[in-house]
Amino acid sequence: MRRVVMRCSRWILLFALGWVTVSALADDPDGCLVCHQYRGLSRLDAEGKEIRLFFVDPRFHSEAAGPHGRIRCTGCHDRGQVGVFPHNAVSPVDCTRTCHLSASRNIEVRFGHDRISQMLETSVHNRKVLERCNEILGKPVREGQAECLLCHDEPTFRKPGPSWAQREAPVARCNVCHDGQLKVDVRFDYWHVHSRSMPARSNLGLVRICATCHSDPRIKQEFKLTDAPVSYLASFHGKAALLNNQEAASCLDCHVGEGENVHVLRSHKTAGSPTSAAMVPDTCRSAACHRAAGASISTAAIHLDLSRSRGIEYFIALIFVLMILSTFGPSMVITLLKLFHMTIGREDPDHHHEAALARKLMAEPGLRVKLQRFNLHQRFQHWFLVVTFATLVITGFPMKFADRAWAEWVIRALGGLTWVRQIHRYTGALLLLGFFYHSGYIVYHMRRVRGESKQGWLKIFFNLPMVMKPSDMKEMGHLLAWLLFLRKDRPDGGRFTAEEKFEYFGVFWGVMLLGVTGLVMWFNAYASRFLPGRTLTIFNLVHSFEAFLALLHVGILHMATVIFSPAVFPISPAMFTGNTPAEELAESHSLMVNELADVAGLKPEVGHG
Repeated sequence: MRRVVMRCSRWILLFALGWVTVSALADDPDGCLVCHQYRGLSRLDAEGKEIRLFFVDPRFHSEAAGPHGRIRCTGCHDRGQVGVFPHNAVSPVDCTRTCHLSASRNIEVRFGHDRISQMLETSVHNRKVLERCNEILGKPVREGQAECLLCHDEPTFRKPGPSWAQREAPVARCNVCHDGQLKVDVRFDYWHVHSRSMPARSNLGLVRICATCHSDPRIKQEFKLTDAPVSYLASFHGKAALLNNQEAASCLDCHVGEGENVHVLRSHKTAGSPTSAAMVPDTCRSAACHRAAGASISTAAIHLDLSRSRGIEYFIALIFVLMILSTFGPSMVITLLKLFHMTIGREDPDHHHEAALARKLMAEPGLRVKLQRFNLHQRFQHWFLVVTFATLVITGFPMKFADRAWAEWVIRALGGLTWVRQIHRYTGALLLLGFFYHSGYIVYHMRRVRGESKQGWLKIFFNLPMVMKPSDMKEMGHLLAWLLFLRKDRPDGGRFTAEEKFEYFGVFWGVMLLGVTGLVMWFNAYASRFLPGRTLTIFNLVHSFEAFLALLHVGILHMATVIFSPAVFPISPAMFTGNTPAEELAESHSLMVNELADVAGLKPEVGHG
């Protein structure tokens, strides 16, 4: 009985091995996958310096995953070299040789890339250039191999769609008529034609290939090139590519004309080239890109390198850097000094008295209303600003810092770059509407004051509570002197301190700047009919730097004042209820407290000496 079981087991094992071998040979007539299907198949070269990998994914052939899936191994490798085991010395594969495809009904089809080799000779990537690049790069393409491998690796079919079922649906439709009649491999033929109608690589993948040479310091020096991939990735289109958006223009979209052969790529100095001065406006206005734009859109910088440029863009960037240093820098120093004083417990001599006075005033309902620094209408405007600003930050900064890993995560979580752009744009439009509403609110207030007092418009404007006055500069100097231990008392702040007025001015000016530049970039096609294309580059810089400056002030300094200050921690209730805590009133708005106390007949017991 035992012998019977062992014999049956042997027959089952032999049958299984035979079935696997037959199955493999059916997909791989040369039987190469019997060994090459194993991922660990590799060895050191003769010099012991390099590991050679010989793994071939069986699915590439069995599932026809790429255009070479129909080619037998011996269609490229010499049968006399690989037909024996162990193999004889294997010659490098030359992609320009004639290949033999096993087509349907076992009819052999001949195909070759020799025409491509001839086309390259008329392009900027001719054989002489490619050979020199290969030499500079350390000869990654071996002797006897075609220079095609500098740009090409094993291609696969790009199959878009979220599921395999959806990808296979068109093939099923084709099979309704073709599958039992023509005896052709419909699935392979469909994906071969479909993939040829799509870019072979993603935008970012294409940049990586171009960067092999165009970002290499030695090649740039040899051929007098700029680092085009780096400057592209810093551009609007490049940042979209970094966020895996395939709609933005890639290298080939600009450097190869619509419907032209990518292997006949010409220099921008060559007449008729898509990037030549005469043709680039039409290249930018192709059907797939800015088809409704004006011709001037082509002058917007795609390869702007601020570190090398000395044009207006460089000086705008320099101005904003100086603005950040001259505004955020001092404000940050003052905030840190305040935190230091809070840490050591240093207070104004009259702080406790004024805090007690504020609590006494707030205990009276009629007086508490007069201590409210923000009414309901103003609080609504503030929260409208908070929501729109936060949304713009969440959607805008991932696009600005597209090369960071967190940026791609945020964009993906929000539904993709197309959705994020729309959210950002329409939120910006809401912010502008809020700005116009607030401006109308100010004009309405000024008209009401003029009707009551008959004062001049200029005087009314400078008397507005949030407009900075010369006295505010003195208050800032007084505050700095106190923080540096040069004075014993803090300045007596009114309803709004000099710092708050400065922040308000920054928001007012920043919203105008961000709104104007954002609208021009949003409607770039229309704007380019009337404005130079370079304006788009300048506005993009201004928009980006101003947004960064706004985030620094609001996200760091303002948050430190309204959230992390011990006087209001964990958050100031002023923008919820309108009531400012007594400690905060005594610390920053003592003048307001003392003035109300005088009106109410509550004379202070002590005063500043």
